[in-house]
Amino acid sequence: MYTAVRIQEKGQVTIPTDIRRKFSLKKGDLVTFVATDSGIVIKSLDQAADELLAGLEMELEQRNIPLKKVMERSMQKGGDAAVAEFGLSEGEKETLYQAVSLRAQSAVKAIRENARKYGTDKLTDEDIEAEIRAVRAGKP
Repeated sequence: MYTAVRIQEKGQVTIPTDIRRKFSLKKGDLVTFVATDSGIVIKSLDQAADELLAGLEMELEQRNIPLKKVMERSMQKGGDAAVAEFGLSEGEKETLYQAVSLRAQSAVKAIRENARKYGTDKLTDEDIEAEIRAVRAGKP
């Protein structure tokens, strides 16, 4: 399917309704633009992260390095420590960091949506401190 859209003054484009519906895109969704040899592809953050990690996993498997171990070490010691420990190339490092960044953005979006859904986005620091004191005092 080909649909022409105009690029607006600030570089904005409107994704046509039929495409938004087909891919379940809605207001507030985060997407990523992927530059390819044949053009630009728009993907969800999770899809892009999955693809980056799948490609990285294939590269690492050739050296018998489990992606799961790299991810665990990244969580425990940080990305730079994992890169050094497993001897990741500059390209592998960049792929790892891009994938983790996309996952983090997706997680933050989900947390914000849940906060709005349950009204916790309106809590003040004082409310949170009061809740902590109540829990510590055994009064949930």
